[in-house]
Amino acid sequence: MSPHGGTARRDRAGETHSLADFLPAERRRIMDGASETRRAQMRAAEARGRVFQAWNDVCAGTREGAHVTGLHYAAESDELIVYADGATWVAELTMMREIIRARMHLRGVDVSDIKVLRSREDYIRRQPPASPAATAAAHPAARPPRKEAAPHRGLSAAEERALDDEVSAIGDTRLRDALKNAMRASLESRTAPEG
Repeated sequence: MSPHGGTARRDRAGETHSLADFLPAERRRIMDGASETRRAQMRAAEARGRVFQAWNDVCAGTREGAHVTGLHYAAESDELIVYADGATWVAELTMMREIIRARMHLRGVDVSDIKVLRSREDYIRRQPPASPAATAAAHPAARPPRKEAAPHRGLSAAEERALDDEVSAIGDTRLRDALKNAMRASLESRTAPEG
């Protein structure tokens, strides 16, 4: 015994432990000591945390994610409600919601739906003032000319089968079809037309 009442330093020598070694036991200890109501609240909070973490894994650092002002997980309907800072971003995120759902599924989190709503005007995140260079770059005259859409072609039967194989592990039919359609569109736009 050490003079401080703990195990002697030599008993710990050479052993390293991460926080992950202690978390499961500590979680069990907390859950065992809690009432059933409190345990249900903690499980709901953990589920909400997993949903938010999956969203952040998929969308943090993206141009779309930069326009998200808030998230709310409605456990009773298993829906993730996303608040965006403008009508354009509501439309864009709405179009992307099945792709985002599929990517969250690949991270082990399933939600039945993602709804995108516009944030109240007084709740929109305030951006820091732009520098004069950024303001000049945002001016339409300073923008580069728009590129024409890249030509695309249909996929071959072999490519279609490969897509089917890629998404076959997803059990939710609607999610599987949405992901396949998104992947098909991406492949078609990246593949130059033949001939």
